[in-house]
Amino acid sequence: MYEECSADLRMIRMIKKGGFFDDLSYHCKIIRYIEEEESIYLLTGKVDLPTFSLDGIYECIIQAEDAPVICTGTIRDRYWSKAGRVILFRVENGFYKNNLN
Repeated sequence: MYEECSADLRMIRMIKKGGFFDDLSYHCKIIRYIEEEESIYLLTGKVDLPTFSLDGIYECIIQAEDAPVICTGTIRDRYWSKAGRVILFRVENGFYKNNLN
């Protein structure tokens, strides 16, 4: 459904007290979406994997065909694959279309 779409990932809150809050937005590409597991696999491009905290809540804005879709969640895993640097994003708060009108 969202494969091959681009997405912007931005930390909105830290879970662990005293952790590093990163206010930058990172452009990623969705390589796999598993609806039943509410999991999104994202390619991070040239961004180093430790940049993405496992102790943060992130907002993911998916540039879908008809309108941007927004969800929030956490990063469950970060790893290298043949495709490149991959993060596993787990959706925790559903999908909402961003109405710009």
